[in-house]
Amino acid sequence: MKPIDYVYIETTNYCNLQCSFCNRDEVIGPLQHMTLFNFESLLEKIKDHPVKEAKLMGMGEPFLHPKFDEICKLFKQYFPDAKLISATNCQYTITPVFERALEYIDYLYFSIDGYEDSYETYRPPSKWSKLIKFLNRFKEVDRKGCTVAVNYVVNSGNVDDIQPVYDHIVKAYKLDELRLNIAQEWNPDKSMPSGYTEEQLEYLKNNWSSMIKGRAVWDYKNCFWPERGLYVTVEGRVLMCCMNTAAEEFGNIFSSSVDTIRKGKKFRLVAEGCKQNNPTDHCKTCSYKELAPLLSRLGLL
Repeated sequence: MKPIDYVYIETTNYCNLQCSFCNRDEVIGPLQHMTLFNFESLLEKIKDHPVKEAKLMGMGEPFLHPKFDEICKLFKQYFPDAKLISATNCQYTITPVFERALEYIDYLYFSIDGYEDSYETYRPPSKWSKLIKFLNRFKEVDRKGCTVAVNYVVNSGNVDDIQPVYDHIVKAYKLDELRLNIAQEWNPDKSMPSGYTEEQLEYLKNNWSSMIKGRAVWDYKNCFWPERGLYVTVEGRVLMCCMNTAAEEFGNIFSSSVDTIRKGKKFRLVAEGCKQNNPTDHCKTCSYKELAPLLSRLGLL
């Protein structure tokens, strides 16, 4: 078992949206923000691991945490050289907490999955006007070296909106990158949504393949989560990954050590199944396994 170098921590499960692809209603418990005390206790338990990258996000809107700037600062105190990533739906008024957090965040995703009407369709009850208000205010914000990208979840209904988002959002507001993610299914009991026409697939391949994220050559044995990843919910529940948020927890990091959880029988069975390319029930319906052939069709390696 390798040391942990990638962590994904959900510091709040409060959210102001009901996105069409999100299964939060099926998996979250009582609404809560992770306390600074609990967050620091978590960091204490992983401080000896060589964490290179961390995502502070999950089933909630990170910037609804009233002390998210302090959360980010605390993480950087423990792991000053790690790349800190977060995401936001941009459906709120920018606050001093948001501006202070940028000092510690290295990479911030703006979640924008369509243009005008389709934007509102896939992330209800978002409003396009509220997004534009956010972006206009963001132009005045000191980014403090933070790289900002539009993170766009592609489905068969919003393919035609990629170009206007690139032209009128990414370029117009001088953002750093457009990241395209092919929509995945977060509910393990359902298959990945598709429905793309051949024309759409050719359009994506010929025009946007360089901006599509993911790996086309992938099998269970290539999954990094069991060996060097850590996913923690706001309650402290340790799950295997962000792909199967409905799974039973392997332990709670607030009451057990990381080593105890990762060396537990249930955790090791899943890890060994992936390593041997013989997945357990936990991983058999992984949407990334379904996604890989489509990424290959789109020209990814």
